[in-house]
Amino acid sequence: MKKDGKYRFTLQFGADSEEQIRVGEFLESLGNKKSAVMVDVLNEYLLSHPELQKGNCKIEVKVTSGYNQDRMEQIIRQIVEERIARLQPGGIPADIPQDEISETMEDDIAQMLDNLDLFQ
Repeated sequence: MKKDGKYRFTLQFGADSEEQIRVGEFLESLGNKKSAVMVDVLNEYLLSHPELQKGNCKIEVKVTSGYNQDRMEQIIRQIVEERIARLQPGGIPADIPQDEISETMEDDIAQMLDNLDLFQ
């Protein structure tokens, strides 16, 4: 918006990606010099893309996620594995043979009973 011979704009964006965070931190570091930097950067961009200044130009903005499909799958697998591990009796991993589980449980019970003597 132009008022009193000056342009005034408000700019806001999230911190949802590394790119946004990097730009946000950079703009924060500029303090009161943001306007001068924005004018220089946008003028250089407009000189490189003169078609943007034509009235019939369509501007398309593509927003990419900070995560790709492989990373999302990795996160989901990790969450599922953690949940499954919690469902195992006593937190015992499923790949331990049943006889070892019994021995481990008996040892744990014996240790608990020994510790009860401390409270008598």
